[in-house]
Amino acid sequence: MRRSINFISKLMTGFCLLISGCAQPVSDNPGLTKLSEYTFVTSHQTKLMCEYNGTYTTVRHTKIPHFINLSILKPPIKVRCSKENYWDKVIVLTPIRTFNLLDRLALRQNVTAQNSNYSRANVGPLSGLPRKLHIVLRKKSFKNADERDLYYAEEARFVKENWDAVASKINKSCQTKKNNHSELSLNIEHAACQKAKEQIKKLLRNDLMRLEVERRGSLLE
Repeated sequence: MRRSINFISKLMTGFCLLISGCAQPVSDNPGLTKLSEYTFVTSHQTKLMCEYNGTYTTVRHTKIPHFINLSILKPPIKVRCSKENYWDKVIVLTPIRTFNLLDRLALRQNVTAQNSNYSRANVGPLSGLPRKLHIVLRKKSFKNADERDLYYAEEARFVKENWDAVASKINKSCQTKKNNHSELSLNIEHAACQKAKEQIKKLLRNDLMRLEVERRGSLLE
């Protein structure tokens, strides 16, 4: 009888986690995280204010790291993290249901350098929202122009490397499709690949433009 009660208790706990994320996961417990809709938010900076805005609801957190159940918010979800002397970081989250990067790009879905490698293991089983977010804020206050320009040149290099990695993945995927598909489907595959590549160029250009706006708007002591 006791074994039966224990089994039912464990079963109900697992069901509760799967449906609503009613117990918070911990970073060293991957088994619990697998069933949870909670997102673990980290950053190298401290004392951040992060706001999570759904269609009708706003949730605020002031401590890093923290857990948040994003599935309680109606997407698209706008995440805004801020700190004095840093530019605000804004991330828009939408559920990820398709894990083929080529399809996501060709369909103009929400693709960033950060989420381009997401698989089913990286998102909540019901919400499709990320299980982990790492927030990086860029500095906006510098001692002089040389320090500012060196900092943003390094940021630009990092952005380019990230998108180059995405482009390389797409090129490899397109080459594989070209080798494996019949002549009849080549035109369709080629069109999808071209759309994806153009979308990568556009996303890279947007990120670099945003970077330049921040560089020019930064303060010098």
